[in-house]
Amino acid sequence: MGLPSKLIEQAGQAAVRVRRAYRRRLITIAIRVLCATLCAGIIEAAPARPQGPPPRSETASQASLERQINSALAQGKGSLAAEALDKLLEGPQLDSGTLLRTGIAFAQSAMYAEAVRAFSRCARDYPGVFEAHYNLALAELARDHLAEAYAAIDRAPHQSEQESIARIYLKGKIEAGMGRLEQAQEDLGAAFEKDPGRENFGLDLGLVCLQAHAYRQSEKVFAQSSALNPHSSYLQLGLALAQFLDGRTSQSLEASKRLVDASPEFSPARLLLGFALYFDGDFAGALEVARAGLELPKPDPYLYYFEAATLFKQHGAERAQILNDLNVAERMIPDCALCYVASGKVHEQQNELQLALADLEKAVGLAPDLSEGWYHLAAVYARLGKAEEAGKAREHFAAMKANADEREKQMMRGVLLKSLGAQSPVTPP
Repeated sequence: MGLPSKLIEQAGQAAVRVRRAYRRRLITIAIRVLCATLCAGIIEAAPARPQGPPPRSETASQASLERQINSALAQGKGSLAAEALDKLLEGPQLDSGTLLRTGIAFAQSAMYAEAVRAFSRCARDYPGVFEAHYNLALAELARDHLAEAYAAIDRAPHQSEQESIARIYLKGKIEAGMGRLEQAQEDLGAAFEKDPGRENFGLDLGLVCLQAHAYRQSEKVFAQSSALNPHSSYLQLGLALAQFLDGRTSQSLEASKRLVDASPEFSPARLLLGFALYFDGDFAGALEVARAGLELPKPDPYLYYFEAATLFKQHGAERAQILNDLNVAERMIPDCALCYVASGKVHEQQNELQLALADLEKAVGLAPDLSEGWYHLAAVYARLGKAEEAGKAREHFAAMKANADEREKQMMRGVLLKSLGAQSPVTPP
């Protein structure tokens, strides 16, 4: 009698761990989606300020080459523009304004390597021009060359207060990308203190606080910045997300509902509202939010997964709709391990074991530390009579169970932070 009851107890504890891990992974997805939304912006360069014009004959030649570059870029002929840049840079004495304008033109065409060449030449020939170093740092940042970007902005001269603020802000943004969160908070905080009305200053500082798990500080930043930028959907989204991550679901729900009411087509707000309702136990409300979001012209791809997860939570009666949603989500989010776990569970429930096996093996291949994937995979292997594979899957699950909650929370958190994180543009000083 004792042994069976012990096994039942252990099975129950395992199921609880899986449910907790699954919840934490959902949170991580929500964070990544919303963070990528807040972070995807346009890099704007500092305007060109000409200094020291070269001789008139050289100026005419430079002007002609600059026109060739602009014409080629306008026609989408990047190789011709790059060839004209080669000729331009052969000149012994170039005007700073020409170099800055040329670099900006390449940057606006997403030809960042060429922009770096133009800005580097300007910084070398005119080391006292702030814009040359600032724009060089931006172009390197766009190439994800963080060390080079940091070196460029660190060398930038900064005589005016405006230049000092722009320099310390960009340093903080680069430091955040390098994972130096403490230094990033310090520098972004200094910039925000000097100019709290700048939307992207509040976005970046609030985001870094989220990444550092400083949720109350993040909420404070987003609240202050929102008050000065009342029409910014991204700041309000950050505020609601900070409250959600801090465990204050009711406040997050209120903030999310206000944002959805004010910006009904802002898909990330619906996603956060849906997650908040889901974790608050209001599955009917969460489903309503998901379906309304999917009717938008450009719904967030995670809304398909979210509708499927919510339907499954309601005992999976709409099996065809769940699988259709998951198929769409898998196409739009190729690395969505949770999508494959969910479809694997649906197939497992319907005794479609080979289909379940394929989905669950795909899930653990994408996310080897996804404990619920191994948990269900072990069950499917066992039902298929694959005892050895089932034992190995159980070993994977048992080996990671001690730290699974935290790892999966970080994975899901990463999804939404990446999403929140890209809306902050770098603006001119």
